[in-house]
Amino acid sequence: MNDVLVNDVRDELTARISDSTLERFREAAASGHPTPAGVAVAAVSASFAFGLLAKALAVSGRKEVHPGDLARLEPMAAAARAESSRMLQIAEDDTAAFGAYMAAARSPQSTNGERLGRGRALDAAIRQAIEVPLAGARSAAAGLQWCVEAVCMTRLVVLADLAAAATLLSGALRVFVVCAESNIRQLAQEAPACRELLTKEADRHEQAFRQAQEVLEKVAAALAAAGCGQPTSSQP
Repeated sequence: MNDVLVNDVRDELTARISDSTLERFREAAASGHPTPAGVAVAAVSASFAFGLLAKALAVSGRKEVHPGDLARLEPMAAAARAESSRMLQIAEDDTAAFGAYMAAARSPQSTNGERLGRGRALDAAIRQAIEVPLAGARSAAAGLQWCVEAVCMTRLVVLADLAAAATLLSGALRVFVVCAESNIRQLAQEAPACRELLTKEADRHEQAFRQAQEVLEKVAAALAAAGCGQPTSSQP
């Protein structure tokens, strides 16, 4: 891909990832330019995962569902759709944070005022570069909690979609954590304080990974039971 096209793709994605085509996003991610990178790609993946979760919940609520389950499925599906959109914003925020960091790093520093302004801009961009993937991690962890809650109410026909959503959210969560750690180690001047923030999130992340495994095990058990002709709570 020539440089002009790469620049066009990068400019478009920086402005609005949600308005880009999948092909142009793929081309930009595979280019030699620094953005979009890990957090943005993981966020787009998580956006699709939340979409799958919303689909599984919506389909499960259409037929012969217990009124109590329906009361839980509908708001959960709405929340999943909202998080699907929010993940695209996280992808855009990450790209913007990197752009802000690069702009600050290249800003003039000939005078004390310029150096002070540059330092403030760098600090703000670094905080954003750390906070954005952590926000994505919190969202992905919440999505995995919803998957656990939904698995016993999900119809058999869309159980695989629920498992796919949990798998994608777990993968995105790992990417968010790795990228936050990388930004802390490479960029943050006050790394101990930032690492303390990451440590506070660690328990939430580990619980979410266990929940992803729990969803997969429950889905496998339900599919195995269906294959043996045994009744399951998620049969269509």
